[in-house]
Amino acid sequence: MPSRRYRVSVRALADFCQIQGDLISVYRPGPSAFEGQQTHNALQSKRAKPYQAETPLSFRWQNPAFELVVSGRADGTFPDGVEEIKTTRVPPHDIPSGLRDLHHSQAKLYAAIYALQFDAGPMLRVCNTYVHPQTLEEWPLERAYPVEQLLDYLLDCCLRYDAWLMRVDRHQRDRQPFLAQLSFPFATMRPAQRLMAESVYKACRVGKDLCVEAPTGTGKTLAALFPALKAMTEVEVRSLFFLTMKTTGQVAAHDALQRLDPAHRLSVVALTAKTRLCRSPDTPCDGQFCPYARDYFAKRDRLREQLFEPIRWDPDALIELAEKEQICPYYLSQDWAIWSDVVIGDLNYIYDTTAVQPYLLREIDNRATVLIDECHNLIDRGRMMFSAEFSGFALQQLLHQCPKKIQNRLRKIQTRLREVCTKFGPGLCYESPQTLLHSLRDFMADSAALLRDNPQFEPDALWQPFLFSCTRFIRLHDLADAGDFCWRYGTGSPELRGIELICLNPARLLMSKHQLVNNVVAFSATLKPWPYSQQLNGLAGAITQELPSPFQASQFSVYLANDVSTRFRDRTHLPERLRPLLNSLVGNGKNTLVFFSSYQQLQQAARLLDPAEALLVQRADWTARERDAVLAQFRAHRGLTLLTVLGGVFGEGIDLPGEQLEQVVVIGPGLPQVNDVNNAIRLQMDQQQLPGFDFAYAFPGLQKVLQAAGRCVRTDTDQGEILLIDDRFDAYGQQGWLPVHWTVHSGPLQRWPGSLTAL
Repeated sequence: MPSRRYRVSVRALADFCQIQGDLISVYRPGPSAFEGQQTHNALQSKRAKPYQAETPLSFRWQNPAFELVVSGRADGTFPDGVEEIKTTRVPPHDIPSGLRDLHHSQAKLYAAIYALQFDAGPMLRVCNTYVHPQTLEEWPLERAYPVEQLLDYLLDCCLRYDAWLMRVDRHQRDRQPFLAQLSFPFATMRPAQRLMAESVYKACRVGKDLCVEAPTGTGKTLAALFPALKAMTEVEVRSLFFLTMKTTGQVAAHDALQRLDPAHRLSVVALTAKTRLCRSPDTPCDGQFCPYARDYFAKRDRLREQLFEPIRWDPDALIELAEKEQICPYYLSQDWAIWSDVVIGDLNYIYDTTAVQPYLLREIDNRATVLIDECHNLIDRGRMMFSAEFSGFALQQLLHQCPKKIQNRLRKIQTRLREVCTKFGPGLCYESPQTLLHSLRDFMADSAALLRDNPQFEPDALWQPFLFSCTRFIRLHDLADAGDFCWRYGTGSPELRGIELICLNPARLLMSKHQLVNNVVAFSATLKPWPYSQQLNGLAGAITQELPSPFQASQFSVYLANDVSTRFRDRTHLPERLRPLLNSLVGNGKNTLVFFSSYQQLQQAARLLDPAEALLVQRADWTARERDAVLAQFRAHRGLTLLTVLGGVFGEGIDLPGEQLEQVVVIGPGLPQVNDVNNAIRLQMDQQQLPGFDFAYAFPGLQKVLQAAGRCVRTDTDQGEILLIDDRFDAYGQQGWLPVHWTVHSGPLQRWPGSLTAL
């Protein structure tokens, strides 16, 4: 028997063998998965026996090197045929012919496997039934085939797929000896780095999720990538996904892979934002207009083997290939990701329900390991990805630019929007706007016809985003669970009011993605408290590991000023209380970051300070270039003080070793703003028998504080001073969650050793 096994869904096999032509990604709204499932169920329940719904079908194809398993569930089977149901808002003749051919190819493959599995024949009916999600109107397209013809088609598809898999298999066999002999790129590993690497290796081998808190300086990127690659020699893991929310994290991953694999034996693809890769940003993404989209699929198939060339497919390499071959680099990177050894990209490519490749993990078939860098950000990012907004302002803008027929439909939506906002608003509510959703579904049902009759709106800057936001709003509503989501009904003028669907707890939807892979390794310098990060990241059953700091306790001077309150009721006098301290920091010879809880607090303090060349005050509208300019000043000069905010661009992801940064002052525990959303999160956690205040306020604030403090002491020779100002660091027992390598001294602010002379 072959030692290796590959799996492919019938849908993916049909896509591989049948899809052709141009890219056409002008947005045309389709039904949500929830609508599709409801429509399938309704149609299947109408079918008379001996019709069987959701028939599991599989076919095994063997060659000397490996076994290929083609599998799926036929929507319906008869004794003499199969039915493939497609939910659509438009009649089949309005569906692009290439897409209809793809649907028919999928049905033919199901029919061939059905004939083999149930010895059916000699003729089989192959029916593609298109059905409207609202009216359940059916458009059946049926053809009869001799079984021999269907089997020939299955054989042809398997041969074509087999030829490509032979190349993939050869690459994966060639990589095994390389990975088995892969060595750490430095002479020694730091003790904490070795501990993390051992845990990652074991977790990948047994398919267990792992959460690692690794302090700054551990070398987390290499400690995750190196063992995960080594484990690929012992388990059937096809790909590694290195997910990070920051460009600096992606650069670190590319640098680590360059050290591990300088000859580029591994296929590595970067998934990058469309704005970075697109070569024709002012052109509709359609072969009719864009040369990079024209004949995309033929170009993609011709270039497929280039994936295994000794090239690191980072954004620059993808752009160079795109310009040479006139192919879209953005969509090419998406298609190549399925076959790559390592994929580096943002979280949304895996977790966002509206991402370009929602089927990416499904097709990899549980044979991927996901490494999540800076995982402390996943909770807020998950809430953002699973939230949606329906904008009354966008609706009003569109109304002024539409033909009469479209205006009439949009005014009906506007009427429903006003009604539900009046009924439920203002404020949060747990009841969904069913009348508005019904109107939106009706509008989306007719939008394809509206697009057809008004083609001038297809590339329109208002029309396309509006259709997309409607679809996202409906799809996330269909995924929402009453306990994890709430609604905010807008205030303001009736024409401009909008509605938000707010995700309070992303754990369930994150977990649904985690279950599609071999295992998840989440790591960060700030993951504690464990109950908080595990529960809300959808990793409740994960193994946890807290690593010791690579630095000595003597490198840190940590002082907690417990006689100062930064509570809201005490903030009037806070700037005056802090003025002596802040003036003493400016120009004291040491570079210092001072973190405030808000821009308002920062500005109040800045107004009381004497202007000085060494004093820098962050503005809320600073660009990335301005941030980089400030960092350049810190690297070149000494005695600078920057007033900034917790959770901002200077609060994490910056590296200022040695004298570039010697002091960090954190004013306040960083609690999120008290508002209705955070109070709803608190209530939901309380209802789940979890500490609601901690989950909604204390723990998120603590992680921001620790991230900010982590900017200080970056190498073995650094010395750093950290000052935490607020009595609540004691009152809430937060000292128990502070890093174990800190020796914390508490007392009045005036006794902080860092500025005793000045005070």
